[in-house]
Amino acid sequence: MAIPFTILAIGLSLAIVVSVRNKDGYKNPVSYAQGFAELGRLVVLGLVVGSLRLNNTWDFPVYLLLACLSVLLAEYYRNGGLSLMVIIKSGLKILIVTASGFLIFLPYHLAYETFFSSLESTTNQTVLWHFLLIHGLFIFVLGSFFLVYLRDYWSSCWGKIIGILQSETASSSLANNSSRHHLSYKKISSMALVVLLFGYLAFNYLSGVFGSTIPFAIVLLALVAVSASQHLWSDDYKDLGTVFVSILVGAALVIVIGVDVVRVEGDIDRMNTVFKFYLQVWVLLGIASAYLVWHQIYMRRIDQVIPKYWRYIWVTVLVLLIAGTSIYPIFGTQARLKSRFEILPMTLDGTSYMRSAVYNDPHGKIALAPDYEGIQWLQKNVPGSPVVLEGLTPNYRWGGRISVYTGLPTVIGWQWHQEQQRRGYSWAIGERARDVDRIYRTPEMTEAIELLLKYS
Repeated sequence: MAIPFTILAIGLSLAIVVSVRNKDGYKNPVSYAQGFAELGRLVVLGLVVGSLRLNNTWDFPVYLLLACLSVLLAEYYRNGGLSLMVIIKSGLKILIVTASGFLIFLPYHLAYETFFSSLESTTNQTVLWHFLLIHGLFIFVLGSFFLVYLRDYWSSCWGKIIGILQSETASSSLANNSSRHHLSYKKISSMALVVLLFGYLAFNYLSGVFGSTIPFAIVLLALVAVSASQHLWSDDYKDLGTVFVSILVGAALVIVIGVDVVRVEGDIDRMNTVFKFYLQVWVLLGIASAYLVWHQIYMRRIDQVIPKYWRYIWVTVLVLLIAGTSIYPIFGTQARLKSRFEILPMTLDGTSYMRSAVYNDPHGKIALAPDYEGIQWLQKNVPGSPVVLEGLTPNYRWGGRISVYTGLPTVIGWQWHQEQQRRGYSWAIGERARDVDRIYRTPEMTEAIELLLKYS
């Protein structure tokens, strides 16, 4: 449910960056209209990022960081580089974003309580092939883009290597060939083999220390950092999108590394930490990859940069990866549902399956059609938000369904989730669980009525 808000935060951060059109466009005094427009963008960005603290707190730090980096990047381009004034201006604008996001939701922050607010060492780490199984399509697109994007950088490095060898050997044959050190694809292959050899040895060593995913993510992060720095240090102010995408990819890779180092306090192993943060990784890498595929095909004129046979190989691998990853959303959803219910109508109505489905509870089958009728009646006939009473079930059973489908409050939902999220009030949760059980079991009408009145 928070993903639309995170995508909106990315879009607004991008709007902050692309508002800087060129290096010279902001040397003139800023008009009142431009100033109010920029202030509006900052406040709305703060509103959206601040809402993530309510919607899904795990998203808040990452997207606040993206917002701050976007403000800093815009000021960097607007002023033609980094300076003390750029830092001061960026700091003031970041303060506007942060303060507006906090003050708009001030009543919530004043009343909110949390019982887990620290980090601790992780219990286990992600295996590399598991990571690639999920994000392999994105990694292929990102890796190929940044390698091609840095072609001139590799050429420069090759020239420096030749220059060093030339000065050390002072041989005439090398001097005669010094002008021919342009980076060909044979030279790229030679350099790649050497890098891969040393990378393989380093990877085997580092994997034993950091796990298999962290070294891989560090290498990819370094590639992204070099690419972004090359663009920032140049005098080219046109391709802001690529720099912004580099920030998205960098943030995703930092998350990947971080999740393999720490977890949120009180987590079950690191289950919640992984799925909450890896969803962010999936969104960030997915958006970045979509943009970079378009960029390679249309903006960088890949047909002029890469030889024809390499283009064919690249496109073939890309198509195979897209086809492979498309299998899951098409067939995985059906397979998952069939593991629970036999009849699966093709509809967006989240309750229609209940008309004919049967839930196989360990204590017997439960026909869901009466549930459906009761839920429909409550939705149509009960005004406001009165409290409903539902019996408790063990974890991962068919409990809490009336409150879930109607939105009406209940005395207690899933007991274990309530204890996790309200650890400081576990005594009250236990009391509610006992009262609900007592309401259903007591033969004394007076006692039942007293408990019903207790929870309204």
